[in-house]
Amino acid sequence: MNFIQHTYLFIQHNLQQNKRRSFMLPLILLFPVLLIGAVIILVMTFFDSSEQSPIQLGVVNQDQSKETEMIIDILEETSEFGPFMQIESLDEEHAEDKVEANELSAYLLLPEDFTSNLYEGYPVTMSVTGNPKQEMESNVVHELINSVMRHIETSQANILLVNEYAKKVDMDDETRSELVMDEFMRTLFSVAGKDKVISEDTVENYSTTSPVHYFMLSSFFIVITVWLLVIYHFLYREEANRMIERMRLYGVTHLQQITARIIVTLIMTGVFATLAFVVLINFISFDLYREDYIRIALICFLYSSFYLVLLAVCEMILHAPRIRLLVHSLLTMILIGLSGALIPTIYFPLYIQDILAYIPATEALFWLQEIVLNDRLYADYSQLLFYVGSSILLLIVLSLWKERVRG
Repeated sequence: MNFIQHTYLFIQHNLQQNKRRSFMLPLILLFPVLLIGAVIILVMTFFDSSEQSPIQLGVVNQDQSKETEMIIDILEETSEFGPFMQIESLDEEHAEDKVEANELSAYLLLPEDFTSNLYEGYPVTMSVTGNPKQEMESNVVHELINSVMRHIETSQANILLVNEYAKKVDMDDETRSELVMDEFMRTLFSVAGKDKVISEDTVENYSTTSPVHYFMLSSFFIVITVWLLVIYHFLYREEANRMIERMRLYGVTHLQQITARIIVTLIMTGVFATLAFVVLINFISFDLYREDYIRIALICFLYSSFYLVLLAVCEMILHAPRIRLLVHSLLTMILIGLSGALIPTIYFPLYIQDILAYIPATEALFWLQEIVLNDRLYADYSQLLFYVGSSILLLIVLSLWKERVRG
């Protein structure tokens, strides 16, 4: 009960402090917006979709059969690819040279026994050799070929069934071969005709397909983060040792003061973030429902809570104000950099992308993008809730330990 009363008193004190220094607050909040806006405009120039060149894919056909030629034709003519990919047929040695010269993003190898294995029921393979200098493009090609191979395996099952049935009815070899070939063509062209070649695994890169929407949302995310940092330090007040000892006699703890500062920071940032989001949706029209606004608010609240508690944990550990401010600033820059707000995560190396799945800032921005840009009708809050709960528990443990050491 005393904890709640003391926290409420500090909340009132912080609000009164804001009223006395309210003339400084607009300038403090406006400066990050102007700075981040300039940085985002500069970054957007590097992601102009009009300057994106198509993926160059080489195809090495060692089998040289009608079936493999048909697969290559489907890859070249499928309307889904459009300007997204350019395919070139060449030999393996030439393909390797072009990959080393960075003229190909990757090349596909169809082995000599591809068709015979297809008809005889053995596993069929198509190997992809990527270009280490174009890692993202190579991964796109790899996912594409995996999707094509799944359809070919489905086609192989149908071919084996037709072939087995033809043998049982004593059909002659020529007629049976034509029937098997027709089944292969029917299945493969059916897949291509329905535009399902790469629809199973789509790679979305909004930084190039919709850079304005992507970076405006990223700017909103960065501005919220910077506002949290600025307001949190704006409310901070260094107390004299005599005053600290006097408050301890009345049962006041450091955790109560930090909790009050976190609550006031959340309230103030929430008000400014709401106004900023209203300006954002009026500037760029987003098709959002009422439930989407609730999801966005909840994601921002969970992320902001985790971030502020993280700042409070650093405050518990670090005593020097300048060092604390430096650590807070570095931590903020790291979270913004890893979130994908400035550089989309798809451009990071794969081993870093695996780590980013466990970064709260990346998780929060991902779901904001899914809701706003991808029209996602749900959001997963479990990971953010776990981070918030873990950080609060860590803060409480540190506070109790610190109070016991002082006592």
